[in-house]
Amino acid sequence: MSETPWSNESKTVVGFSKATGILLYGGFGIAGLVLGYFLPKIAAFVIQLPWVPFEGPLKLINSINGGWLNIALAILGLIAGLVLAWIAIHEMLIATITDKEVKLEKEGHQKTIAIRDIDTIFLDGKQLVILDKSGAELAREKIDESLKDIRAGFEKHNYPWSSEGDPFKDAYRRWVPDTPDISPSANALMKAREKALQDKNTADIKDLRNELAKLEIVVRDEETRQYWRLQQSK
Repeated sequence: MSETPWSNESKTVVGFSKATGILLYGGFGIAGLVLGYFLPKIAAFVIQLPWVPFEGPLKLINSINGGWLNIALAILGLIAGLVLAWIAIHEMLIATITDKEVKLEKEGHQKTIAIRDIDTIFLDGKQLVILDKSGAELAREKIDESLKDIRAGFEKHNYPWSSEGDPFKDAYRRWVPDTPDISPSANALMKAREKALQDKNTADIKDLRNELAKLEIVVRDEETRQYWRLQQSK
């Protein structure tokens, strides 16, 4: 979702705006309200299909006609829509950028990085990546924003944005089990992380990336394939 970054003289906010909030809460809320109100009619249409599952519950919903029950379903739909909007906003990465630091907020967690500690910022696909001078990743998070707006937000406050992408892209190597160039403990972490990628366990994927960072190993993914490099000075 692309929105023009909100800014004033001292800070720029990328990834969320009041317009985004209004759009999500309004859109999901209205959709839930309408869906809830017309749910009995929708169920009546669906149960006519020969292949539809859960016929019993659908017939029960279809039996609800008029009066306060339709209003109750509409209210429940509205609440469900608002909850979905809150979840969507909660999972967004919000970057608040000033001349001194950038604060990243996502899923209730915050991380603040001083501009003096940052060497390079770029997008890797839909992920915002921030590197320090050793090439270590200070942050790697998915961001729902356009490249133009993200870049403009950081360049406005004189952050080192890389138009060429990852300056270490040629240093990555494909990981295979028992790679001899890294330690057995690092190989064990990579193996566990490969399984987490296959299982789409986002918490383990992130935690194991952090554990590898402690061993000065930087990882990037292409689907379930892992590529690695060592931290180094440019």
